[in-house]
Amino acid sequence: MLGAALLIFVAGRIAPGDPVAIRLGDTYDERAARAIRKELGLDRPIWTQFVRYVAAAARLDFGESFIYPGRRIDRIVRQTLPLSLRLTALAVASAALVGLSLGVISSVRARSRLDRALQVLVVVALSVPNFVVAALLVLVFALWLRALPVAGIGPWQSYVLPVAVLAVAPTAYITRITRTSMLRVMAEDYIRTAHGKGLARPRIVFRHVLRNAALPIVTTIGLAFGYTLTGSFIVEIIFNIPGMARVGVEGILQRDYTVIQAVVLVYTSLFILANLAVDLSYAFFNPRIRY
Repeated sequence: MLGAALLIFVAGRIAPGDPVAIRLGDTYDERAARAIRKELGLDRPIWTQFVRYVAAAARLDFGESFIYPGRRIDRIVRQTLPLSLRLTALAVASAALVGLSLGVISSVRARSRLDRALQVLVVVALSVPNFVVAALLVLVFALWLRALPVAGIGPWQSYVLPVAVLAVAPTAYITRITRTSMLRVMAEDYIRTAHGKGLARPRIVFRHVLRNAALPIVTTIGLAFGYTLTGSFIVEIIFNIPGMARVGVEGILQRDYTVIQAVVLVYTSLFILANLAVDLSYAFFNPRIRY
């Protein structure tokens, strides 16, 4: 967290652009600019600014927007983060459900025509950028079929397209890892023994194969959480969703340092917590692992 805070703090200060000039706009005056820089603490050395920022962030005080005075960052986070998390959770859940199902089918029907077709779809899904997927889905379902809204968040229909766009690549990753991991387990001696004892195939697949293949799959699902978090920066802009990622993009365009820093820190903490949850879940899937 400290490393992420340092990187985004320094990058914001050395990047081109001046938040004070953007704030003043056409009324820019050097005397007024100096007064605002002093008020915001931008006239102090960069390391002093960083120490003051970290001390405040440790108390969950992210300050105010540089561009919009009086607009508290913690209030922005409370208003926008739940929507971004909702989109991310729906996308990860959809990707996990569909990816696991396709991966199991692909491994059970390995080297069949269905398996080859699924592998082609996986490669396509991993190759096409999410903004292209978004454009295609909007064209088909919103403009041609008029079945789903183009942008904004309201009824459940408005979640379908952005969640689908976020879930495409994670679904492909989970499908591929599930297939590979299950095929590796299927080649083990104890699986052949289970077949020799006459156990039902569904029991072998779901009780013995899938559980012993779970660790790489769970890891991939955890990484999918991070992928959807970063992918939401593009998706929220395309679909005009007032989430935290969109606020972060607007902060970048306006050089609003406090907004950018808060978005990066919040997303970094979420990614760290997701990976911690994945690591702790290993003990559930494999009793030999202890912490």
